[in-house]
Amino acid sequence: MPQMSISYACGRIGVKKRSELHTAQIERLFAAPQLAEAQRVLADIGFAAVGQTDFQAAADAHIRKACDLIKAVTTDQKMTDCFFLRYDVHNLKVLIKSRQLAHAPEFLSACGSLDVETLKHCVADRSYALLPGELAEGLKRLEKRIAVEFDPLLVDEVLDKAMYRQIIRNLEGRENTLAYRYFRAKADLLNLIMLLRVRAMGEDAAYFEALALPGGTTGIRSFVNGFSDNDRLVRLMGPYGTDIKQAALSAVMDNKKLPYFEKVADDYLFGLFKPYRYESAVIEVLLAYLLQNQREAANVRLILTGKKNKFPSEAVRERMRELNG
Repeated sequence: MPQMSISYACGRIGVKKRSELHTAQIERLFAAPQLAEAQRVLADIGFAAVGQTDFQAAADAHIRKACDLIKAVTTDQKMTDCFFLRYDVHNLKVLIKSRQLAHAPEFLSACGSLDVETLKHCVADRSYALLPGELAEGLKRLEKRIAVEFDPLLVDEVLDKAMYRQIIRNLEGRENTLAYRYFRAKADLLNLIMLLRVRAMGEDAAYFEALALPGGTTGIRSFVNGFSDNDRLVRLMGPYGTDIKQAALSAVMDNKKLPYFEKVADDYLFGLFKPYRYESAVIEVLLAYLLQNQREAANVRLILTGKKNKFPSEAVRERMRELNG
């Protein structure tokens, strides 16, 4: 429910920021030699309850608390909902695939902008009038296509595109905001990541074009035209600075460097909010707090999953996200 006072909202966030994880705590977690020791560190740093061994559940709860707080104090629900739509789309993907495959849905998230029970009824009834416009339109088109032939990848493609169209619609009239710049940049960076994955699969530019996300500052046609031109693809990343260009250059030359490019891209997007971290009356404070908590949970999942499955430390390190502090 949107509130009237951004100062109040920032004050609430300021209190919570005192319990954010710091880089030193993540390093301590990373340094734990075995999974059991890492689980004890999680309790020591306050991320999980003492004796809790399900780190995935702890990470889910960590994000949910942050999302619930932002929803409670936001002064611009349309803007903050843009950051929750990823969870709505995840739920819709799970529900549609589960319905088509006739099994119970699992791993639904309570972090979205839309009530999970509402989504369940919409998917079961194939009726989407209660959903935001772009999601509803995308789902209507999707239902027509999967009625002929079900393809799980098509579900992902249609809903990802609908999500970005909905984000841009939510941000109409807010083109001068950081949130608008964030999502425009994110679409560009994700499109390059997707293009490189498509190339690694041995698919062509037309295959990529069908998957590409709308809403970026760089037109999809520019990516298509540069599909096989590494230099051209790197130049498309020019607006995002030297670190992005260098990481992009490594990734286009060697697909094994793609995870590092993903990390650098994600760190770049997070870094957009750093100048606002200590402001006292701007909505960017709320958004920065949410992104920080998402990254904390992602790092915990990554490190603990790595220890559980005995992944090489270098592979885990390469994927760890930068945090504040």
